[in-house]
Amino acid sequence: MDGLVQIAQKVVDAVSEILPFPISLSDEKGYIIGSTLPDRIGRQHPPSIEVLHKNQMIEYDEANIIDIHNVLPGVATPLVLDNKTLGVLGIIGPPVQVKPYANLVKKYVEMTWQETIQKQTKEFRTKTLETFAQYILLNDNVNKEKIKQYSSLFHLDYDVKRYCILINIGNSLLPDISNNFQIDLFKEQLLRMVVDVFECKDNYLGTFLNTEKIILLKPVNSEFEYASSLKKFHDKGMKLIESFRSLKINDVSIAVGNISRSLEDVSNSYDEAERLIEYGLNLGITPKVYSYHDWDLVSNILPKQINNDFLDKISFNLDMFIKSENYAELANTFITYCESELNVSKTAQKLYLHRNTLIYRLKKIEEITSLDTKSFQHCVVLYVALKQDTRVLK
Repeated sequence: MDGLVQIAQKVVDAVSEILPFPISLSDEKGYIIGSTLPDRIGRQHPPSIEVLHKNQMIEYDEANIIDIHNVLPGVATPLVLDNKTLGVLGIIGPPVQVKPYANLVKKYVEMTWQETIQKQTKEFRTKTLETFAQYILLNDNVNKEKIKQYSSLFHLDYDVKRYCILINIGNSLLPDISNNFQIDLFKEQLLRMVVDVFECKDNYLGTFLNTEKIILLKPVNSEFEYASSLKKFHDKGMKLIESFRSLKINDVSIAVGNISRSLEDVSNSYDEAERLIEYGLNLGITPKVYSYHDWDLVSNILPKQINNDFLDKISFNLDMFIKSENYAELANTFITYCESELNVSKTAQKLYLHRNTLIYRLKKIEEITSLDTKSFQHCVVLYVALKQDTRVLK
């Protein structure tokens, strides 16, 4: 009934602009909750009680209302929602004149009422889904039974393997945030695009986590199926970026996390996707579609995974190198050398150096560090250590 209370006066005002007769709306207890005659609102309406009891339209002329308080001539008809009579429409005027309008106005009120209830139900489901996603992804400690209750509510299988796809759209929604109706429709459109691009059919959870992040928890039957999905992830991510760009959303980053056993631990997949986006953005890697299936991305991220304890242990080997006068130049030369497959000619070409100049620099590095620049095993250790140092030229 709350839906009718919220729209009652709005409906009355809308109808009164085109209907030449005053109208009223009563609730399921016979109290007037909307009327073109404001002083009647809040009063109990005897004809409405009779209509609710008989569940049929009743006509009231001057003769049969003379002894009834707060009643005007006209017709009153029940308002029905989902086969339940939950209110009454009254049209004031001579019954013979107002009766032809009764069914038309009744249908309009019921339709508006139904749309309002559906909109409220949809909004409630959307907000509840967002709350659920926030609960399982952003909390360190979650309650298994609570997750199962939510899963049942949204018809999700709790024990199915899933992985998280995270789409970050930055501040793209902020200019429109004041218009709730438009922003809700826009968010629905973006979610449909995500679901379509990543070919979700059922048992998935897709929602906004906040105004910047969209998450898709996609079910998967096996690790083999997950691996197959990763192979297609880059192309699908690029397709989604292009789709979003058509809607003037240009700042998009997408990442995929690892496979999780159930909804209870899917936050690990989300955290991994978030870290990938962070790494990718910090390293300036484009396009902004990130997964561990991308070996170029992995090779860039690897040095960031080396902990400080390991670096401390080898620091004595690097101390003199780091303190050398031409450290940045030599470090940049060495990194380019490694990324050129330890090929002197390729490195010299990339750095626009004479071959002899490059060889001189490599020998200088060997003198300072005692490593063999022709040994892959030696080079990879120094390469990883140098990639940690922000002073190294890009």
